Amino acid sequence: MRSLTKLLFGAASAITLLTSAAVAGAIAPNPNPISFDAGFGKVVVNGQLSGLAFYQSNATHYAPGDASSYLDLDNALISVQKSDGMFQFYVEGGLYSFPTVGNPYLKSNLTNSAFGAIPVAYGKVQLDDNFSIQAGKLTTLIGAEYGFTPQNIDIERGLLWWQEPLVSRGVQVNYADGPLSISLSWNDGFYTNVWNTGSGLISYAIDSSNTIAFDASITPDVGNRLFEHRRPGQQIYDLMYTYSDAPWTLAPYVQYQNYNDHPSYSCGGCDLSSGSNWGVGVLASYQLDPNWSLNGRFEYEAASGGSPDFWGLEYGPSSKAWSVTVTPTYQDGIFFARGEVSYTGLSDFFIGAGQNYDKDNQFRAMVETGIVL
Repeated sequence: MRSLTKLLFGAASAITLLTSAAVAGAIAPNPNPISFDAGFGKVVVNGQLSGLAFYQSNATHYAPGDASSYLDLDNALISVQKSDGMFQFYVEGGLYSFPTVGNPYLKSNLTNSAFGAIPVAYGKVQLDDNFSIQAGKLTTLIGAEYGFTPQNIDIERGLLWWQEPLVSRGVQVNYADGPLSISLSWNDGFYTNVWNTGSGLISYAIDSSNTIAFDASITPDVGNRLFEHRRPGQQIYDLMYTYSDAPWTLAPYVQYQNYNDHPSYSCGGCDLSSGSNWGVGVLASYQLDPNWSLNGRFEYEAASGGSPDFWGLEYGPSSKAWSVTVTPTYQDGIFFARGEVSYTGLSDFFIGAGQNYDKDNQFRAMVETGIVL
C-alpha cells in the first residue's frame, strides 16, 4: 500500500485526499492524461469509459437492470482537477453504477439520481505542507473500499461497503506529517442534506509495508424528518490493517455499526428498535506480471436487534451473510478487461435474494472492459 493518503481516481498528479480505502485499484490510471496550463495553474483531465455484462442467479428484478443477465454502460466518468498551489479543486462527473454483491443492480442512468451527474466536487486550500481544508461534495472517510468501480480491485463492492456512506456534503480538515495522517469532517452523512454527522480517519504507516487505520462516523438522532424515519442516529467504526510488499497486498478489517432506538417516530405501529451490524473482511491482490493481477475479497457480517420495519440492517434482524469474490484483471496501456465471479450466502434473513426475496444465495459472473482516459 502507498499509505492511506491515496490518489482519487485520476492521474498520478491528482489531488491527494485522505481516505480509508485499503487497497489501490487494480486498474492503473492513464500515465499521460490530458493536461494544460489554465493561467492559474496546471489542470488535468482524465476518466474512464467502460461497459459491464453479467449473469446472476436468483435475481430480484426489483430495480431496472436487476435481471438474470444484463448489459450496461457502467462508467462514463470525467474528472477535472488542479492539484498545485494554495487553491486546488476536483470535479468528477458523468455516468456511474454501484454493483454490489448480494444487492440488486441498478443501471447507471438511474444510479445518477443518488448523487447527481457530478457526484464529487470540492475546493481545497493547501495551507502548508501539513494542513489542508476542503469543502463540497466529498467522498467518505469510512470503509476499506472506494466508491466508484475503477477505483477498486473488484468490480463489485462488498457487503460491508453497502453499510457505509459514500458521498457527503461537508467540510474536511486534513493533517499529514510523516507516517501519521488525520482527517476530520463535519457533513450530512448519508447525503441527507442535514449537516449533523462527524466523521474522522487516522492512519499510521508503521513502515513501508505495514499501515494501520481507524475511522468513525457518528450521527445523532434526527427527529421526525420523514425521509430519515428508518435511519435514526447511528455510529459506524472500522479498524483496518494493510500489508503491501510486491507482489502481495493484504488488507483485513473489522467493522461495527449501531442504530439507536427511534421511539419518537410514529409509523403506524412499526418497530424501529435499536439494532447493530458487525462484520469482517479481507481484501487481497497479487500482481502476476506487469499486465495481469488476481484480486479478491472475503466477508462475513451478522446483524442483531432491530426489526423487519427497519431497513438499516441489510437483510433484516438477526441475519447473517458471507461473500467471496475473485477478479482476474488485465491491463495494457489505456485498455483493460476484467472478469469476476462472486457468491453470497445468507441465513436467518428477512429479505433475501430472488423475486420473492426467499432465496438464501446468489451467484454472479461479470465482465467489465473499457479504457482509461
